Amino acid sequence: MDTATSHTHGSPSERELRVLELFSTRRRRLRFLAASRCPHDERLLAGVCRLRDGLWAWHAGSRLTPMASRTEVESWHLDRFDSEELGPEIYRRAGELADDVLGEARRYESPATVVSILGIDSDGTVRVGPWRGDRHALQFFASGLPLLQYASCGCRRAYQVQMLALVYAGLMADTGAIPAGRHVNALPVARLGEPADATALAYRFTARGVRVSLDER
Repeated sequence: MDTATSHTHGSPSERELRVLELFSTRRRRLRFLAASRCPHDERLLAGVCRLRDGLWAWHAGSRLTPMASRTEVESWHLDRFDSEELGPEIYRRAGELADDVLGEARRYESPATVVSILGIDSDGTVRVGPWRGDRHALQFFASGLPLLQYASCGCRRAYQVQMLALVYAGLMADTGAIPAGRHVNALPVARLGEPADATALAYRFTARGVRVSLDER
């Protein structure tokens, strides 16, 4: 049976811990090349900065509602299968995973994380260091970053940060291809029964795979 730790990629290095502390204590002093903020109070949800040893991205972490927590943990198992494979047994195992991981806590908490940004290849592939956050089969791509990652704001609103798009925007701003300070929309988490708002999605899905689109903003 899977556990929560099976969805993280090792323990942070000493440098990662120092960068985490920097973002936690001094992020208001940092100059962000790209950022995602809560549209209601402008609190930072994720951002990209150049530090003395290169580019780094920071993600605020999340504390989900009980319902969203269960959906999140169940997806760790469900994302392994194509839609036509899903059936009662697979859903049952996903439910067991949620029971094991959440236990009495009911809420899933994901801590803040940082990732080093190594560069971008000629074909547009982003290269990064190890991603320590959750890894989803349907969200995790060869670039090493999730397309979407839950983030909780201090105002109690929940969002999905477009991490791959955010890092891409930071890289483009660092090279001068786009102005620094680019805002990448965070997508509000839809309530049960409400359709998700895809108008701010920064991705295009093509026959060649996922492409980042920064046309707006």
